[in-house]
Amino acid sequence: MTDRLDALCAVLLVVLGAALPMVLFASAAGVPFMEDEHVYLLQAKMLAAGHLSYPSPPLPEFFEAAHILVVPRYAAKYLPGHAAVLAPFVALSAPWLGPSLLLGIAAALLHLTARLAGLSRAAGIGAAVLLLANTDLFPAFASYLSQSTAIAAATAGIALAVRAERAPTPGRMAALFAMAVFAGWVRPFTGVALLVMAVAVLARAGARIDRRSIAAAIVVLAFGALLTAATCRAMTGSWTTTPWSLYAREYMPFDGPGIGPVPRIRPERRLPDHLIGLFEGFLHMRETYSWRHLPAALVERLRTLAGLFPSAAAIPIAAVGLFAGALWPATVFAVASFAAALTFHDGRAAYYLEMAPWLILMTVAGAETLVRAASRLRNRVAAIAAVCLLSMAAVWTAVRLGTELTGLLSHADKRRSPYRIFEPVFAALREQRAIVFLRYPSDWNPNLDLTYNEPDILGAPLVRALDHGARDAELMRFFPGRPAYVFNPKTMELDPLR
Repeated sequence: MTDRLDALCAVLLVVLGAALPMVLFASAAGVPFMEDEHVYLLQAKMLAAGHLSYPSPPLPEFFEAAHILVVPRYAAKYLPGHAAVLAPFVALSAPWLGPSLLLGIAAALLHLTARLAGLSRAAGIGAAVLLLANTDLFPAFASYLSQSTAIAAATAGIALAVRAERAPTPGRMAALFAMAVFAGWVRPFTGVALLVMAVAVLARAGARIDRRSIAAAIVVLAFGALLTAATCRAMTGSWTTTPWSLYAREYMPFDGPGIGPVPRIRPERRLPDHLIGLFEGFLHMRETYSWRHLPAALVERLRTLAGLFPSAAAIPIAAVGLFAGALWPATVFAVASFAAALTFHDGRAAYYLEMAPWLILMTVAGAETLVRAASRLRNRVAAIAAVCLLSMAAVWTAVRLGTELTGLLSHADKRRSPYRIFEPVFAALREQRAIVFLRYPSDWNPNLDLTYNEPDILGAPLVRALDHGARDAELMRFFPGRPAYVFNPKTMELDPLR
């Protein structure tokens, strides 16, 4: 159980955890590194302004960008869970503060989860340190990607499950299922895995649970489903069509869960020329993800998962932790999460970060179990040998993590976003309240899209549009009085149109 000292530790962990990503954010001046980050920030700005989406812009083909819907509404292709976390900080003009705080919150929750599971305070603090020092996870919290919220939500869900498993009251069951719904709004696979875990907790409670707890879970799920449907209606115009599925239908019908033959469905819209490489890359991954390829993919993804351990020495220790009875909900979540991710063609480590809290909890639980077992050995030589082995593993892990984290932070000043080079040009155009037409070269990197605008395109200080040659004049009529330019992002040439 937790006490006031645990609460104090949690507060200190939030502060320490929040400070670490700020170092990396400061080095990059808070500028995103990836297209998805721009999309989440756009969505957060929409939410901060009180909107889930905006009207479709005039001549929408000029404003198409990666992972953005332009018809029938102007919106992100993601459900707004992560953006809702960013929105308050966007309103404060400090969006970087949101992900930074999430790392501290995740560390504090991991500490409290270990304590709720009956582990020692040392194990709880150790779990938090393993999270904070893990350089595979750390960069996710120094970005605007949804993994930061997903990891925090997964950790909170596991904590709620461990607590509800001890006493499945209506309030605890409602909170557990609400976290599963929220996580589904952040990353659907994380939400599904938390829901499987929540149902498992409900089922295992058996006779200990009353009808009010079951009713609370059902009410939360029903409300979540209704709220999701209403959100889809506001973003896509349909109660049953999610933003992701609409984007897939319009641009990439093959993008989504699935194994085996790719459905030959013609997209409703064509991606802009500078994003065709994105289309082809996703299509290739999906086409090669067949049932015949699945066994090899399974082995490769297990290796990826093993790479998220604090060190190789932690793997056998974590195996012992699997027998820590109070943490069984975390294992259910991990199995469900891994199984869900197997249905998706992209197997990069970024899609498995939500499982890191489980790996860490198993590691500290296994370490504590082994220490207790060693202390009970009657043979003093065997006990000393066991303690020495565990100490060697702990030192090896600490040195490895410390070296990697120190290296990451010490080289933070060399961290440069590819988008920063264009900021001076766009800042000058913003002062002129200009409209700029982006003329991407044929060999442009499809993972570096510059066509991201503000939510209110018509009133934005700077309007970015795709260059359509002679048709540019059609769009310029919607922005009278604004200076207009054509910009080549490869040569950095800026040519005035009026």
